[in-house]
This record gives sequence, structure tokens and C-alpha cells, in this order.
Amino acid sequence: MQVVTENEINWPAALRASDSADQAAAVSELRGLLHAGLRVALNGRSDVSEAHLEDFAQESLLRVLDRLDQFQGRSKFTTWAQAIALNVAFTELRRKRWQDVSLDALMADGERITEPTMIADDAFGADEDRTHLVKVLRSAIENDLTPKQRAAIMGELREMPFDQIVELLGTSRSAAYKMLHDARRALKQRLLEAGITGADIQNAF
Repeated sequence: MQVVTENEINWPAALRASDSADQAAAVSELRGLLHAGLRVALNGRSDVSEAHLEDFAQESLLRVLDRLDQFQGRSKFTTWAQAIALNVAFTELRRKRWQDVSLDALMADGERITEPTMIADDAFGADEDRTHLVKVLRSAIENDLTPKQRAAIMGELREMPFDQIVELLGTSRSAAYKMLHDARRALKQRLLEAGITGADIQNAF
């Protein structure tokens, strides 16, 4: 059988081929490309084994096949597919990193988010305006957010996957989105009331 390459095939068409043998060949070739790309991207990471690469490649393949209709041709198909694969891999690695975290632990960290060890005085720079921003931000987090909002913000700061935050909080995705949206809006409002402009906030972050 002819080797499937980017130059020799229309990937979306091949992956939808009516001939089952041709479709299976395209699927197998794509899985191999995804596996190879992940091996290069994750090379040297001590937390990634061959078994992980196999799992990431398989999950990525399923995700790509499920999203074929979303490919718009703005880049090479393999570039688009590899981007999905990397997102799958890094999301799963973050999930594994935080898999043993409990709601109590996340809530406790949320209570500590205003401590200097969490947000240093010079987190955004050492000049007076930026240290003032940090002080106002700490006060807003402590006084304007609910315990669960602080926990959700802490989860985001620590790059915890959103689905895992949702699971720990015991709520729905839409409720968690609203919780974070309301928290960000409250923080922004407090900063603006303190005379910190949108430009100041953007420059600091």
C-alpha cells in the first residue's frame, strides 16, 4: 500500500473514506504521526512513559476524528491534529498532577491565596503602582470572593484542568463558569474603584 503523507492525501477525505480498508489505513497512519509528534514534544519528561504516549496518541486520534468537521484548512491538517494532541497530553498531565487534591485542600489553599507566599508584593514588578495593585488585589480576594470562588481562582492559578475544578467543587460546568466570571468581575470592579485603570491591570499582568 502507498504510504500516506501530507503531500499525497486529503486527510479529511481519507479519514471519511467509504472503503473500510482505505479508511483504516489513513486512521492508522494518522495515529502513528500523532504518536511520533508527541514523542518529540514530550521528550525528556520524567512523568511521561511509553504507555502514556500510547494513551495520549489514542485519545488524540479519537478527538481528531470527532472534530473533523471543525477543520477549516487554515493550516496543514497534521499541524491542526498535532495541536489537538498536545492539548490532550498536557491536559491529562495536569490532571494527573492534581488527581489526589481534595476539595478541602483546594479550599484551604484558596484561603491562603492572599498570603505573600502565594502572591508576592513584587509579583508584577517592584514599582509603587504595581505593589499597590497587589495590595488591592489581596484585599479584594479576601473580602469580595466566596470561599468557593477563591478555591476556583486558586485552581486556575495552579493550571488545574477546568473539568477537575468543576468536579472538586461538585457543580456543573456552567455554574463553575459563572462562578469564575463573577469572581473576575468582582476583582476588576474593586481594582477600578481603587483607581487602578484597565491599562494598569493589563500592563501588570
